[in-house]
Amino acid sequence: MSAPEKKTPRCAIVTGATSQIGVFLIPRLLQLGWCVDAISRKPQPTTDIAQLRWAVGNLGTARLPQTRAPVDMVFHLAALPLLPRHLPDLAARGAGRVIAISSTSRLTKVDSPSPYERQVAAGLARAEQELAETCDAMGLAWTVFRPTMIYGAGLDQNVAAITRWIRRFRFFPIVNHGLGLRQPVHADDLAQACIAAVDAERAFGRAFELGGGEQLSYREMVRRVFENQGIQPRFAPVPAQALRGLIRCLKLLPRYRHLTPAMVDRMATDLCFDITPADQAFGYRPRAFLTGSPQP
Repeated sequence: MSAPEKKTPRCAIVTGATSQIGVFLIPRLLQLGWCVDAISRKPQPTTDIAQLRWAVGNLGTARLPQTRAPVDMVFHLAALPLLPRHLPDLAARGAGRVIAISSTSRLTKVDSPSPYERQVAAGLARAEQELAETCDAMGLAWTVFRPTMIYGAGLDQNVAAITRWIRRFRFFPIVNHGLGLRQPVHADDLAQACIAAVDAERAFGRAFELGGGEQLSYREMVRRVFENQGIQPRFAPVPAQALRGLIRCLKLLPRYRHLTPAMVDRMATDLCFDITPADQAFGYRPRAFLTGSPQP
């Protein structure tokens, strides 16, 4: 009896591999037997995992770093506007499928009072359109994910930033009771969505908003962060104008450079999305907020 034919592992390029989604996606791919070329801007420690190879690359440059060929799949976890220019190169390396991460900011910040935030939304919209048009012209199957507020790896600028503030100051400033709804999504749920959508034909050529499994007010979200850290919740009601002024001052510090006064107004705005299309297309069913172990 002849020996069974050895199955060739599927190979993927993962850009933005050290991002919070990459932290969870790469181990899941390896566990499933994938061969992974992980691209990061910074050198990573040498690994003895034969299926994993790290490459240093800046996607803002003319070419991607050398990777193993051929590849089947591209998971683009870096900034979306960096991807379209590299699609011909990726197709030449064998990639026939692309899953790319955008953001719901593409929808929620279109009319922001902040010029910077409007620029971010416009840049995402252009990148999504260029990605779709280029992939369609080249025969690549594409999917775009637009996550809401990502948390879970301690690398985000939302839940992790709230956590650091609470740890340091033991209270949290809030405007107008913080009644705007939020839908935080765990980075591991997004990693699982990436894998689930690879062969899901109903996901091809579409963009999906991916929120978490629970909608809760901004105040309730912050309260859970307090409790997750074992700290008694303490809120300090602050006039909107005063908090905007505080943020303008904090922006002078590198840690808080990402803050904008427009964030104050969004405390009272609902930022939730229907995840039913993603569930129907590839079985997306994310967890509730802050279930599991405390955040790093």
